[in-house]
Amino acid sequence: MDFFKNIILKKEILGNNKLIENTTSLHVAFGIDANFTIGTGVLIYSILQHNNNNMVFHIFTDSIYPEDVSRFKKLTSTTHNIAIIIYYVNPINFSQLSTSFIWSQATYYRFLINTSLNNITDKILYLDSDILCINSFKNLFQLDFKKNILMAVSDFPEMLSYAKKYLTLNSKFYFNAGVLLINLNNWSYNNISNKAIELSLKNNFKYYDQDVLNLLLANKTLLLEKKYNTIYHLADMNTPISNDTIFLHYSGSVKPWQSWGQYHFLTPLWLKYKNNSPWKDVPILQPKTYKQAKFMARMSYRNKKYNKALHWYIKYIFWKIFK
Repeated sequence: MDFFKNIILKKEILGNNKLIENTTSLHVAFGIDANFTIGTGVLIYSILQHNNNNMVFHIFTDSIYPEDVSRFKKLTSTTHNIAIIIYYVNPINFSQLSTSFIWSQATYYRFLINTSLNNITDKILYLDSDILCINSFKNLFQLDFKKNILMAVSDFPEMLSYAKKYLTLNSKFYFNAGVLLINLNNWSYNNISNKAIELSLKNNFKYYDQDVLNLLLANKTLLLEKKYNTIYHLADMNTPISNDTIFLHYSGSVKPWQSWGQYHFLTPLWLKYKNNSPWKDVPILQPKTYKQAKFMARMSYRNKKYNKALHWYIKYIFWKIFK
C-alpha cells in the first residue's frame, strides 16, 4: 500500500501565490488539527512581527474551522509578502498510528512535507504550533547542512537517558522535534517519510514521531543552538528565558491558550501577540473533558487558588463518572 497516495484532498492558496516559487521566499510548515489552529495563527502572526522576508506558510490539517480560514485570509490581506497554503489531509491512513489525548494524529503530518513541497524548495522549517517567535530567524536558513538531513535542538538530558534505555538509541543527543530545519532533497533521497511511517506502524512509541525521527536521523542531524527551540513546560518550570531566544516552545501538556495555563508568568507574552492578531477575539479554552478539569484543578491548587481547585476537582470526579 502506498501510504501517501491521494493523501492530500485539496489545497487552498491564500495571499500572494507568486511567492510560492520565488527563490527568495522562506518556507515554513505546520501539521495541525482544528484544536491547534489558534496556536498556528498566533505563531504566524509573531513570525511576521520579527521577520520581513517573503514567506510561504504551509498548513497540513485534517480539520479547520471556516472562521480560522477567514482569519488567515485577514493575515494575508494585511501582509503582502506572504502566502498561506492549506493542505486538506485525508486522515484515514493516519488513524492507524498511535495517539493520546494530548497528541493527535496531526503530529505525524510533518511526514507529508516532502511529498508536497519537494519541487518547490530545497529546505523548509517545520514548527510545532505551541511555539512563539520573539526574534528574527533569518540567519537560520543560511546555515550549512553539511550533508545532514535535519537541524534541530537537543532536548533535556533526561530525554536522552530515556531514549538510550527504551529505544536503545546510539547517539550523543536526543533532539526535540518541535523545530526542524529540513533538507528536503536529502530527506527524499533517504526515503525518510516512508521509513518513518513504517516504523510508526510497527511500534507504539512514547513520544510518537519524535522517537521515530531520532531513531532514523540521530546521526544525520546537526544540532542548533538552544535559542532556536527554548523548550519550556508551563506546568513545572519557572526559570527566565534568555534575551536571545528566537522560538519559545510551550512544550508539554499545558498551553497558553488554555485556562489552566493562565497562571504562568510566560503566558502573558503569548497573549500579547494573540491580542494583536486576528485571533484576538477567540476566548481562552475552558475545560470540557474530565482530563482537562483535572489539569485545571491541579494547576489551580499549585497556584494556591484553593476554591477554584476544589470546584474543578469536583467537576473532574463528576465528569469522569457520568460524562
